[in-house]
Amino acid sequence: MKYFVLDIGGSSIKYAVMDEQLNILKKGKAESKHLQNSEEFIACLCDLYEENGCCQGGIAISYCGEVDAETGLLHSGGSYRYMARLNLKDLLEEKTGTIVNVENDGNCAGLAESRYGSLRGYANAAVVVIGTGLGGALILNNTLYRGMHGYAGSASLMVRNIDIPYTKQQWAFRTAGAAWLGKEYAHRKGISEVDGFAFFEAVKAGDETAKEVLDAYGSTLANILFDMNMILDLEAIAIGGGISQQPLLLETLNKAFDRIYSAEGMAALHLPRPHLNVCQYHNDANLLGALAHHLDHIIKN
Repeated sequence: MKYFVLDIGGSSIKYAVMDEQLNILKKGKAESKHLQNSEEFIACLCDLYEENGCCQGGIAISYCGEVDAETGLLHSGGSYRYMARLNLKDLLEEKTGTIVNVENDGNCAGLAESRYGSLRGYANAAVVVIGTGLGGALILNNTLYRGMHGYAGSASLMVRNIDIPYTKQQWAFRTAGAAWLGKEYAHRKGISEVDGFAFFEAVKAGDETAKEVLDAYGSTLANILFDMNMILDLEAIAIGGGISQQPLLLETLNKAFDRIYSAEGMAALHLPRPHLNVCQYHNDANLLGALAHHLDHIIKN
């Protein structure tokens, strides 16, 4: 049987036709920045479904925002604020006549990596997906932990500095999201903003400013992951998102962890250090996790 799988991101929608063995038979991408309201949003998803054969197994969705994974209700709407408090599952099922299931994108990545990827075999682990924001998922006692309201694992709004009052300027993703690297590098060089690829090319070319920016970013991200680990006592943390495919990121992150664990007084505490890795499925993790969630619901119901 074939399934239609959507990975709804902040600026685009990835889609795939997949089978029960999670093989990707066909995939593509559609822009979504131009969508202005919920009607246009739903119409876009319905068009993609129809254009790709109206797969009889239904629609599995990874969504860039907090979701009630049982009902399909979108809490905040995430990157699509006009979708807040709407039920994506119900709206699509009414329009398409097929079964639909929706899960948060970070949780989808967590499902994919814990069941089939780099976190397989770890009972307690986390995925942190670096994109526009910091998505993520927690695997506790071999089970995806969503929290009371579906926000568990979302690191974007963590506080950056505990010494000053909390405002939106304190949101962690502002300095730990993928876009910070290109913005900060451009600011220090006095040039137009560069994308992630150009930034890492500058690092590889030996640009001292780029190397300094990457080290600063690694320290920030390492601090966030260290705080997560101190609360949860994890065995492993996997980094996802397009930036995770750059080997320099993991190398820099491990060096930043070395600095944390070698800081004065740390040796005497004998603190356990989680294994750091990158997501095995990279940009396909959300697709695989969305289908896994969909199949779970079909079996359960």
